[in-house]
Amino acid sequence: MTRRCFRLFTSLVGIGFSIAGISSEARAAAAAATVCPPIGFVNNLNLAANPTFESVGPNGSPTSWQSGDPTPPPAAAASWFMHTSNGAATVASELVPTTAPGASGFRMLHFLAGGNEGGIYQILQSPPAKVMMSAWVFVRRGQVAMQSNAGTTGPAAWSTKLGQWEQLRTCTDGTVPIDWLLLWNEDARGGDFYVDGVEVREIP
Repeated sequence: MTRRCFRLFTSLVGIGFSIAGISSEARAAAAAATVCPPIGFVNNLNLAANPTFESVGPNGSPTSWQSGDPTPPPAAAASWFMHTSNGAATVASELVPTTAPGASGFRMLHFLAGGNEGGIYQILQSPPAKVMMSAWVFVRRGQVAMQSNAGTTGPAAWSTKLGQWEQLRTCTDGTVPIDWLLLWNEDARGGDFYVDGVEVREIP
């Protein structure tokens, strides 16, 4: 894994890829799965690993990946991996003191995407069919999507704000696969965002 000074990536420009991990058609698909009903949780378990980014990843913080490096690249936070674009744009992450609303820990993750689809993910182990996913994001550049599947079949929540904290939230209804917990930039020009307070909880 290539380690570089994190500030070198603050001026990354996206490569202009038009391929999106979540198409406009997919945004409209499985509408029932994107609605979170006003119900409680089955239990108090958060199925996300290292949800407040307190544990450092195996390559330390900051860490980065560029074309030619080993894959999948671990993120700066343990239990999380970095995702890049089909064009292998450079990505980088670091752990910094959190400023998220109601943060339960001391750290958050800062991510820089050189192009489309750059972000972080973890593989969910034997998740239930119906879950609520949520995360706090602070987007400085680009647009962040939170998704329960690496393809285009899962429901997604999209960021709508720049320069302020926003909670993304989506639910599955048992009709779509739940294999990934994915937070990635969906802007071909690249992205710059913070994330904290990730939750994956079973719903009835």
